[in-house]
Amino acid sequence: MKKVHSMILALAAIPVMTLTGCAGAAPGQAPGPNALPQQMVWSTYNVGTGTYNDLAAIANTLTSEEGVQVRLMTADTGIGRLAPLVNGTVDYARTGDEYFYAFEGNYEYANPEWGPQDIRMVWAPLGNYGLLVREDSGIDSYEDLKGKRFPKLTANTSINNKMEGFLNYGALTWNDVQQVPISYGEQIAGLEAGQIDALYQNVVGSNIEELSSKTGVKWLSFDDPDPARYETWKELAPMVQIAEVTDGAGMDKGEGARVLEYTIPLTTLGSRDADEVYRVVKAIDENFDDYKGRTPDAKRFSFDDVLKEPLVVPFHEGTVRYFKERGAWSEELERKNNELIERGENMRKAWPGVVDSSSKRDLAENWKNWKKTGLDGESTTEPNEGTKP
Repeated sequence: MKKVHSMILALAAIPVMTLTGCAGAAPGQAPGPNALPQQMVWSTYNVGTGTYNDLAAIANTLTSEEGVQVRLMTADTGIGRLAPLVNGTVDYARTGDEYFYAFEGNYEYANPEWGPQDIRMVWAPLGNYGLLVREDSGIDSYEDLKGKRFPKLTANTSINNKMEGFLNYGALTWNDVQQVPISYGEQIAGLEAGQIDALYQNVVGSNIEELSSKTGVKWLSFDDPDPARYETWKELAPMVQIAEVTDGAGMDKGEGARVLEYTIPLTTLGSRDADEVYRVVKAIDENFDDYKGRTPDAKRFSFDDVLKEPLVVPFHEGTVRYFKERGAWSEELERKNNELIERGENMRKAWPGVVDSSSKRDLAENWKNWKKTGLDGESTTEPNEGTKP
């Protein structure tokens, strides 16, 4: 495993929330061979986000039903969530698209301290995310964003790529808006204070519901199916699709909007013990009825609803074992998963040579070029057929 630079690891030095619970075995008694770890640490988004609330509900269930102490470590940036996973501070990380970027060694991970990482998906619930504006803002379409104060999220390539895609959908670029540097967690306060005119968020969650209870809001909708409007999305966000939602914050009965749908998966490293991962996903599934109603999106953690197709990052061996046990794995899914595993191995094997032959300034471009020619000449930006808008 590549050692991550100490300056990057410092970003992970953030507060930890402890969810109390009894240990996995009685005092003085060793846990059985099929027991979950007595303690686990998971990283995720900040307190109050829908993503955090989902994990908190599951963590509380694992504490009460399985006797496992789970701690949640929060971070407002992709590196802040992934660095603790890579350096061993946390066992699992629920991440945005940084799980894909780190697997590929793209963007901020295309530097000597990172490079491609052996990231694996553990459990992949789908969620809906979009662009929210004030009801009285005069912004009714993506074209109306021209000249507006538009958030440029700090250290968040994942969301900034989607925001660029939003602008492109409206025939705009970053140059057509007033860019406002802001963190993901600061957006709501920024909208309320008039610092920004739009924000990116999960369509459900306690923080966004609180905002909508005080301020009239609406979600911008992707209603035009013209493929030309989505052309840049192939590279910017290859794993997203468009879905209709009717339960977003601030929506009245009968209202709806077409927004993004994609997974923010629970991930771990390929080196994580397969038996442990198997037991974790089994516990998440078997205790579903206990937490399914605790948050608006918790229901999307159900076995029937989670993503099972390996699109851009492979599933962990322990998850695959559970999928097979439940009859939800096929030869085709096995083939796709193995291809992604092989792709990761080839990238990690080639990375040191590309680093040695590149200056720091040229590394990202040289790495991108190597992947276009060194991985059987395949393109790394074409989306899966099932993920096109």
